[in-house]
Amino acid sequence: MAAETNPNYYQPVERHGHTTVQVGDYLYMWGGNQPGLPEVHDSEEKKSICSVVEVCNLATGMWVQKPTTGTPPLGVDGYSAAVIRNEIYFFGGLCHHDKCYHNSLYSFNVDTLNWKELSPTTSHGGPMMKAQSGMIPLHLNGEDYLAVIGGRRQSSVNTPLQPGAEYIDCIYFRCNEIHLYKISSGEWISPTITGDRPPPISAFTLTSITNNSAILFGGYTADGTSDKLYIIEFSRMSVDISEISNPGGSVEWPEGRCAHTSVLINGTSGPHLLVVGGYFAYDSWIYNINKRIWKQLYVPLTVSERCHHSFSMWNVTPTINWAIEFGGCRVGSGWLQISDMIVIELRYAANNDWFTSIIPLDQYQWKLQEKRRELEAFQPVQPEDRREIVHLMDVLQERARELQEQIQLQSRVREYQERERQLRQQLEDAQQREQNFQEQFREQDQLLQERERQIQEGREIEQDLQQQLQQVQERERGLEQQLRERDRQERESSWVVSRNDIRMTERILGRGGWGEVRVARFHGLQVAAKVLHEAIISEYNISLFSREMNIASKIRHPNLLQFIGATTEGNPIILTELMPTSLRKELETGGLAYPAILSISLDVACALNYLHLFKPHPILHRNVSSANVLLQPMGVEWRAKVSDYGSANLQPLIGRTTNSVYSAPEAANPREHSPSMDVFSYGVLLLEMITRRIPLPEERVGLIDGIRRASFRSLVQRCLIVEYRRRPTMSVIITELNETIY
Repeated sequence: MAAETNPNYYQPVERHGHTTVQVGDYLYMWGGNQPGLPEVHDSEEKKSICSVVEVCNLATGMWVQKPTTGTPPLGVDGYSAAVIRNEIYFFGGLCHHDKCYHNSLYSFNVDTLNWKELSPTTSHGGPMMKAQSGMIPLHLNGEDYLAVIGGRRQSSVNTPLQPGAEYIDCIYFRCNEIHLYKISSGEWISPTITGDRPPPISAFTLTSITNNSAILFGGYTADGTSDKLYIIEFSRMSVDISEISNPGGSVEWPEGRCAHTSVLINGTSGPHLLVVGGYFAYDSWIYNINKRIWKQLYVPLTVSERCHHSFSMWNVTPTINWAIEFGGCRVGSGWLQISDMIVIELRYAANNDWFTSIIPLDQYQWKLQEKRRELEAFQPVQPEDRREIVHLMDVLQERARELQEQIQLQSRVREYQERERQLRQQLEDAQQREQNFQEQFREQDQLLQERERQIQEGREIEQDLQQQLQQVQERERGLEQQLRERDRQERESSWVVSRNDIRMTERILGRGGWGEVRVARFHGLQVAAKVLHEAIISEYNISLFSREMNIASKIRHPNLLQFIGATTEGNPIILTELMPTSLRKELETGGLAYPAILSISLDVACALNYLHLFKPHPILHRNVSSANVLLQPMGVEWRAKVSDYGSANLQPLIGRTTNSVYSAPEAANPREHSPSMDVFSYGVLLLEMITRRIPLPEERVGLIDGIRRASFRSLVQRCLIVEYRRRPTMSVIITELNETIY
């Protein structure tokens, strides 16, 4: 195969969320999230892209693109696929726009290349509209069936729930539904489930072992990525599931993963499950199904560092298998979509030993012939069989030559058609330019006459505009005078203090990019003085500072740090009451008891609720953190006060940026700013108090799962919901905390 060096060989475009399935000596690949796919429900352009199928001849390793007939499915991304003889079945998937999921079932005939809808997308029955489920073919009592398990969608609005199934809404809405589809009658069946049913799960692999059994591995659940393994036995009306437990200790067992691929290897060594790549586990493992033993296979990262890719297995000899991997995304490279195809050879030796190697694409046919010669050397071939093999090889080589000539001919035809289209376009453009020139010539005289009239009107308009400009300038001068007078009055407000009344000490409480906080004395009182440096002194900045200080002077709440005053001379100084310690310092020096955590949580919630309900407009803190929660000992208890609330809108003046650990996902989009931003930061603060560490984004799920108290864990989870409209308000949080405390 010379696709790497010969540009005349066709290669499919990059994609992920697709599937390749084998029918005979051919691989069929359809759909997936690919460049140029319109993000709409349906259109002619989308239908055109989805009305082709990519076909790989395994005997030559060459791809061709074939047009299809009929209407293809709309679920082009994250669908499930299974093969029964010459029919490929496609279920569900994501429509590639908004939150549109499907539960339709289509068949595709590889002989006629025709699509057929078997079961439409509906909210009145059948499986949930979903993607990332698993589907396999079954043959039970002489009848063909399909089994569909699990999956997820964006929200819970969907079909009626299946009796006995579980559903959970955690980022995505996942299920553990199990449906059977009877091919002959076209009906969906809900079987009786016994044994170890998996929890709601998606992005796992479901692989056939026999006509009535399968193996399920990995996936994503409410607890994160799964490393669990299940053996599933099917009958016409029932399903029995057995979990193969991880014995732990020194026994090898793969890490949890999702969006990976699995294929079955059937050879002289018995059935084996090969697992490659996926999220959070970029490696490869093989599982001996009969002996129930895992073994790690060492393959290049170009093979295993993928997710949402396709993987197919081809039996070359009884001990040699070729795996064909295509597309997907390389997460370690910043979600890079991949277009290359990789062929991996797996050779079984003995004692469950497997050896892997990469087959260069330009040596595909040569390596294939070499493996078959090796097979012939160990298995004597009868003369009549040898003649048949030679004949078949000749036919395959002739077919490969014809395909190459066909591809070259198609390329030349496309070039001629493109050249003809360009010439026609050039002719049409020339004719259009000539018509435009004639039209311009006819209109020229009229334009010249009109021009004189317009010049005269322009002079009159110019005079009117000059008068209007003078009036506007007069109004602007008046407004500027009013603004300066208002700013002067604001600067003379009751909160303004003289710099001469402030006595700075050498004791520094903290430093930041905005300046530093020192202990100072003001009229005999010890206070905290925040000195802003490198400020841009201008009328605009002083006006902004004065407006914010006016607001701060009106705020009164026992859980908000008391504002005393501020200067407007030089770089501003903000005076507040002095607190003995901060929440961050207490957490760093030993942590807090659970009653103290509840008390501090309630104090902070009351302070934020006061700001959010402030009139005439809510005040967003924007920088809730343990460093901005100050503490006052009250006997054996603490009183918490929230600081830094008065600087919410001073970022242009002081250049302050919020701590990204506490920032809500929507913080970068000003249009989505709301009190829910502070609720998210509050949730991070609760998690920090419980765990006594600053919870990094990638650690949050694990840290939340470690919270023992269910009510507190639930509160943290709801505060950290990505969709900000679904987070609780501070009023609701206060009610829940009061119920917990009292």
